[in-house]
Amino acid sequence: MDPQDIDWNNVWKEQLRKHQESSNRKECASIWEEKDAARRFWEMTQRDGNKRARKTIEGLNITPESRVLDIGAGPGSLAIPLSQKVAHVTAVEPSTGMVEVLKENMEEKECDNISIIKKRWEDIDTEKDLEGPYDIIIASFSLGMPDIRKAIEDMEAVSSGYIYLYWFAGERSWDRYSKEIWPKLHRKEYKPSPKCDVLYNVLYQMGIYPNMETFTLGRTEAYSTPNEAMENLSNHFALKNDKQKKILEQYLESKLRNEHGNYIHDARSTRVKIWWKNKKEKK
Repeated sequence: MDPQDIDWNNVWKEQLRKHQESSNRKECASIWEEKDAARRFWEMTQRDGNKRARKTIEGLNITPESRVLDIGAGPGSLAIPLSQKVAHVTAVEPSTGMVEVLKENMEEKECDNISIIKKRWEDIDTEKDLEGPYDIIIASFSLGMPDIRKAIEDMEAVSSGYIYLYWFAGERSWDRYSKEIWPKLHRKEYKPSPKCDVLYNVLYQMGIYPNMETFTLGRTEAYSTPNEAMENLSNHFALKNDKQKKILEQYLESKLRNEHGNYIHDARSTRVKIWWKNKKEKK
């Protein structure tokens, strides 16, 4: 079959639907509803001085006058440091926990040029909710939209410059683990989310021929006990009871590398940066 005869947006929809059904989640952002989980995520990004955010921002075509739209802003990992370099940041974030932590971080860092829209991107009314156009639009590992073509069309509708998408290339560590442990935890097969190959083909069918750059992201994480590893990684496994926690704890004890009494989790994975300059005329 000719790849151009395939509706890649439907491929994205179907793969995401299967992923959400198998992972017991209606949407990707649901794992961050609890404030404690959002706070742990923020603290994790700060362990190395938010090195990833600094590198990401270095790769954006920003100026002190830039207006930035950060889709899936989380606790402000990008929005907070970006706000110190640009004129304004609009942070779109649906998760209650993430928004609460983002507000606390804004107050702590004295950020007065960030506005928050607590909605999923697919629920945004681009004319009523946003004050575009934006010089820079970024969606960093937040592309859990069922209709990815519509999501990108809405980005382009409020863009006057560059659009940057970050997504996954190949399996993540929790994809590998989930394929093995999911039947024991939930009595069904785990299906991974769509990756960058599908995303690129959606863009290509839209007439967008973007720049692409692959890189490795993540770190090795050390835990003193399997239980500590389980508690830190449990959000990705949709655990609901103590029996499931014990199953995951025993599984991680067998899978994580033991070095000098610590359990080592290799959280590195291959990611991709996709970007282009929007050339469509605004109506």
